[in-house]
Amino acid sequence: MVKVPKLAAYLVLFVLVAAAVYMVYTANGIGDLLTLGGGPQTPVDPNGGTEDPPPEGETSGDDPADWELDNKNQFFVEYRLERERVRSREIDVLQQMINNPNVTNESKIEAENKLLKLQGVMELELLVENAIRAQNFDNVILIMQEDGAMVIVNADELSSEEILLIADIAAQSTGLRNSQIKISNQIGK
Repeated sequence: MVKVPKLAAYLVLFVLVAAAVYMVYTANGIGDLLTLGGGPQTPVDPNGGTEDPPPEGETSGDDPADWELDNKNQFFVEYRLERERVRSREIDVLQQMINNPNVTNESKIEAENKLLKLQGVMELELLVENAIRAQNFDNVILIMQEDGAMVIVNADELSSEEILLIADIAAQSTGLRNSQIKISNQIGK
């Protein structure tokens, strides 16, 4: 029976969540919109003075409700956030099963195996997404499925060479055949 220490599982989860937050923050979505200085900032005029606040009815862009992400970047940001929420809930349920003294040993083993498989999928997604992003694609999402995988990239068009490159990267990392990997640059198509 494989025992996964609770601290180790939480450490892996923390590292994966931190990596996902870093990727979302640095992606061409919201990264440029967040300020690291903290607190409200007054815009400064290049001539040394401060700018007047925007006129009534206009926004300064500091309010998240005013942020405008194009549809593709918004999709990638929202998908990653939702994926992390779902995964967190899954991990919590599995951890509760593992730590529950009323659950049978077989169920605990099954929960441990599911937790390990889930962590493996999370690591694989991170690996493939970063490898494809390293090929000058702004945003990438890997969706693992039972019999294949789907890769969605933020690109207006994909050449046949780019499609083959993406498929090769995903195939090498996942162990799937190129024919089992679907590649899309169109959200919802």
